[in-house]
Amino acid sequence: MHLKSFGLSDIGMNRPNNEDVWAALPELGFFALADGMGGHKGGEVAAKEAIDSLLVSAKDMQHKSCMELVIEIRHAIQVANRWIYQMGQKSEDLAGMGTTLCCLHWTEDFIVYAHIGDSRIYRLRKKKLELLTQDHSLFAKWQASGKLSEECQTSFPYKNVITRTLGTAHFAKPEVAVAPHEMEDLYFLSSDGLHDVLTLQEMERIINTSDDLEFSCKNLIELAKFKGSCDNITLLMIQSST
Repeated sequence: MHLKSFGLSDIGMNRPNNEDVWAALPELGFFALADGMGGHKGGEVAAKEAIDSLLVSAKDMQHKSCMELVIEIRHAIQVANRWIYQMGQKSEDLAGMGTTLCCLHWTEDFIVYAHIGDSRIYRLRKKKLELLTQDHSLFAKWQASGKLSEECQTSFPYKNVITRTLGTAHFAKPEVAVAPHEMEDLYFLSSDGLHDVLTLQEMERIINTSDDLEFSCKNLIELAKFKGSCDNITLLMIQSST
């Protein structure tokens, strides 16, 4: 099995700094993306520290069973959470900082993926795009309850309220899942600067226009900016090939 990947991050149209961080270790089958939040440079620090911590843990995840990997990834996220939380407690400039996170570990037989917050993981299989994660946000919670009318969904005032984050409390609550993979599957991780403005259909159409991951990433970011995304925009694509 061979994995090809491409990641790209854009500061966006209206932000003074980029609080998104991504990393790819295709030789280990590990990929991650974080979207930081917090005053001053807290968001940047939280996202970078989360990714750095996970990359250290990823080196010990090789040749594990499915259940062992689930446990390892959950533990790695908790380690990152404690480190970021402790940093925030020790520094006034970093107080309250946190980050969303999504990550994916690709093995010969299956994929283990995890997320916390509203960074997402998608899968394109046989040209059909599917969202694999559910946002940890107040908006997603109300959507799932069925209490929001179609009109309210477009004007919901608390769309940016995240209900789970990394680094803002002693304990984090990530969701971890397992999925089988097929040849030519394409997975991609994204920050909300992309999926807040692009529909599933728009993303699917762009990805299906080319087999080149760099082409797809660049075109998705350009469309998000054209449609008015004011946030940092980051995505990381991974695809299996012969």
